[in-house]
Amino acid sequence: MGQSFFCIVIAAWAAFASAPVSASAVPMPDGKYDVGVVRAEFADLSRRLDAADPVSGPRRMPAIVWYPAKGRAVGGAGYMEGDAATVTLPAIARNFSYAVEDLHALTTTRMKVRPGATPAKPSRGFPVVVYSHGFFLYPEQNSVLAARLASHGYIVVSIAHPGDVADVRLEDGSIAATKLASLGDDARFGTAMKALVGGKDLATAREALPVYAESFPATRLGRSFAEWRDDTLAVAKTIVTNNEPKSLRDVLATADRSRLAFAGMSFGGATAGTTCKLVDACRAAVNLDGQNFDPELFDRPVGRPFLLLLSDWERYSLFEGQPRAADFSPNDLAYETWDEAGQKNDVLRVRLEGIRHMGFTDLVALLDGPKRVERVGEIDGNEALSAIGDVVLAFLDAHVRDGNAASIDRAIERHPALKRHEPTRLKQWMSESQQH
Repeated sequence: MGQSFFCIVIAAWAAFASAPVSASAVPMPDGKYDVGVVRAEFADLSRRLDAADPVSGPRRMPAIVWYPAKGRAVGGAGYMEGDAATVTLPAIARNFSYAVEDLHALTTTRMKVRPGATPAKPSRGFPVVVYSHGFFLYPEQNSVLAARLASHGYIVVSIAHPGDVADVRLEDGSIAATKLASLGDDARFGTAMKALVGGKDLATAREALPVYAESFPATRLGRSFAEWRDDTLAVAKTIVTNNEPKSLRDVLATADRSRLAFAGMSFGGATAGTTCKLVDACRAAVNLDGQNFDPELFDRPVGRPFLLLLSDWERYSLFEGQPRAADFSPNDLAYETWDEAGQKNDVLRVRLEGIRHMGFTDLVALLDGPKRVERVGEIDGNEALSAIGDVVLAFLDAHVRDGNAASIDRAIERHPALKRHEPTRLKQWMSESQQH
């Protein structure tokens, strides 16, 4: 994977980047607002861009922001264009060993969004959703969900986590490249994680947790976890204290800064739970198939309404050694206390049948090629995006806007592939332990 690879990727991209624009391959926003989009860059002067490089400068987080816009307009914008297409797209292909032609739709699909559109002025401020991408992925990866939320009156701020994101260009013109390195460097962590994932029994999980908590900070994932947590905390502080980048002032002038939600996919989804617990203004969090890594959230509650949308582990297990049984997901050990597992309404766990982990991105509808099922699952792309969007929107409306919780049930019922998950095995373990 050297210079020749990048030459091949760039040449292939150039061959189709100017191809005729296709009709949209993804669902369009369906709310009452038009959708605007703008790019920005947040900064945290207290940290370095690269924690291991003392001359890398301050930590900067590029962002793409979708928001409710004034008026109605025809046209739109490309799903990925400009630097996103020329810098980030080849890096996605590199990071996941995709053929670049399989990503064709990322540059030809158009979204019903208007760059720089005038923000709508609500009678009550729009809630803000801070979104985090998956490990080695890209900040546009859930554009369909973000645009839909914006059309229903949310401001969605999707931030990039430099070093762990596909290559992105910063405002100063430099490129923050993916740091392709080993994900773990402490053997104890791997052993403890395998014990937590395996679902053997309560004693095994209890024995593994202290070892996990001690070894996690010294791993690549542990260091990234700390960076992502601090990235989202910094962005939240910027928003809550009215100290946002100049390019976002008009947009965030329409925000209700007391109503925040955190969301993300994979590692970003796990980060959402951690950050929500630490931010007073957070009303709810959404995790799209992210395994919890935070030692502080095993056998402990998030303390806010939490939506966990899970891939179909009965068909496509996410981890080696994970049981393919309906009664246990590794995330059953997180986000609420074990003795109250499944007994409260704070945590909603839903499995989406037929979808793999990477299917929780727009790639479920945009990825092409013979390995599509191997990568995103058998589920229809538009159905996946529709099901995810329906549940997330209903959940946020209920818990961030104080709406009707019954709308969540209706959203789930509209999609036969959505199955509520109960932590049955964990509940059985707890019942047995109490009997002894």
